Amino acid sequence: MGLDLNFQLGILAGDIIYQKYLPTLSTDMLKTPTVIEVTDESDLAEHNRLQKLMDNAIGRPEWFGPVHKEWMVFYKPMSKKYLPKTIECLIEKIEPTDLEEFKKGLNTFLWGTDLSHYMAEDGFFLPNDKYAWCSIIILTRSDN
Repeated sequence: MGLDLNFQLGILAGDIIYQKYLPTLSTDMLKTPTVIEVTDESDLAEHNRLQKLMDNAIGRPEWFGPVHKEWMVFYKPMSKKYLPKTIECLIEKIEPTDLEEFKKGLNTFLWGTDLSHYMAEDGFFLPNDKYAWCSIIILTRSDN
């Protein structure tokens, strides 16, 4: 007995979205093919300062304490500033029969990349009367 086919279809959709649409910031250590430039000089300066602190704290207890907390206090608003609230993804036509299992597979893949700020929420799979060749998936930035 394997994974539900709708769950697997969600994983496949997640991989396509990762390759074509999933954005990361130019300051992120790991990047997807879609990179959004961080252009504000003060954001870049603060990023560089905190990156040095993080680099010096790796493997030490401070990394999980005040250094990491300071990084997150800076990074969350910066990601909100540069990353769009939603992204529209046009992927090859798919027809999942169980949207909840499909959503679980999609979110599992996106979470597993460690690069995603986005998740599928209710209403993510849009009816498509406009394009015959594709399905439309809307992902929402997770601000948590």
